[in-house]
Amino acid sequence: MNLEERINNYHKIFPKYSKLIINNNCIEGIWVMGNNYTTKTDLYGAYPYGYLKRIYSLFNFQPNKTLHLFAGSLPDNPEYDKVDYNTGIDAHNMSEILPHNFYKLILADPPYSVEDCDHYGCCMVKRNVVFKECYKIMEKDGYLIWLDQVLPNYKKIEWDIVARIGMVKSTNHRFRVITIFKKK
Repeated sequence: MNLEERINNYHKIFPKYSKLIINNNCIEGIWVMGNNYTTKTDLYGAYPYGYLKRIYSLFNFQPNKTLHLFAGSLPDNPEYDKVDYNTGIDAHNMSEILPHNFYKLILADPPYSVEDCDHYGCCMVKRNVVFKECYKIMEKDGYLIWLDQVLPNYKKIEWDIVARIGMVKSTNHRFRVITIFKKK
């Protein structure tokens, strides 16, 4: 699917939400997620309600080829893999365990700050190290969807940015950026 087809699919599924555009060969837009308290998890910082549905409307879920990083609130499921502090696999060296050039889709939602890490009981993520690990396990033309408050360091010779979407849940919530990278 090209970028135009992706946003058309998004607009078909979510016709009343803010429109996404293509600017300089990159999807851009803003998502206001809204307060929805049906997200049931004991974990601080879980994906906002509806986030994955919106993501998958743009970048299809890939059964058995999808990896969720830092997603402890997701239930275990045989159709995707998870790497999180509670799975026993460290994202900083996951390529020692996970197959190389394998995943078509990786979704990452790391802790954004030291305060967040205190909530999770983990250490701050070394984004550049995790990015290198993602490159090793991602297949060519695969997508890395990175939800964060910062744009992580990446090598332009290895990745293209194909989407930047600002996201806020509602009032008094952090503004985050969904940056979507395509492996070259």
